Order: sequence, then structure tokens, then C-alpha cells
Amino acid sequence: MDLDKKRALIVDDDSKSRRIFEMHLTSLGFETVLANNGEEAMEMLAEDSYFDLIITDVMMPYLTGFDFAKKLKEYKETKEIPVIATSAFHDWKKSIADHELEVDGFIPKPVEKNVLQREIEKVLGNSR
Repeated sequence: MDLDKKRALIVDDDSKSRRIFEMHLTSLGFETVLANNGEEAMEMLAEDSYFDLIITDVMMPYLTGFDFAKKLKEYKETKEIPVIATSAFHDWKKSIADHELEVDGFIPKPVEKNVLQREIEKVLGNSR
């Protein structure tokens, strides 16, 4: 998979998680942009919506990953961007179903690079 010049938005309230995702994505050839929460990410996307991928934590203050993913689908500029959710919760499938989270993939925390890469390949293979 050629990941050259792809852009990813990483949305996570935990700075350590953001750094880990940034490190893995950079090593996979992505340019990364970081947001501390869903509200900040929505502001960034209002100014620049060209991203090939968004990775969002599920549990965040202000605008949860559930609400953030739903908001993305409301706007023509962002509704087609693939979204991968991430969480340390063990029962993430039930959590996603309960909240009707509209995501294209899921990665459990702590994230492993090979798991991340496989999920990205799966998700981007189904997008644009």
C-alpha cells in the first residue's frame, strides 16, 4: 500500500496516545495533524477538510468520539473521510452499537503498529 503524501487527523485528549499514533503514522508515510478533542478537530476541519484518514478516541471531554463521528457525517466536506475509532474499553463493539457510532474501523488501546497498519489498509481500501 502506497501511503505517500496521505494526511491523518489524530483526535485524542491523551497526549501520550496522540504521540504514539503520530509516531506510528509518520513511520507509515502519513503527515499528521493533532487535535486535543472533538471540538478542536471540528474547528480545524472547518478550515482544512482535506484528510485521508481520521483517528479518534471514543472517550473525550467536550465532544466525545461518538458525537464527533456523527458530526463528520453531517457535512459534505467531511462525510467521506474514513474514521477509525480507538478506545481502551474491552467491550468496544457493544459501545459502538449502543451509540450508533459511524466509524469505518476500530483499534483497541494500547495501539500496536502492525494492528494500526492492517486497519488503515482495510479502511483506506474501502474509501475514496
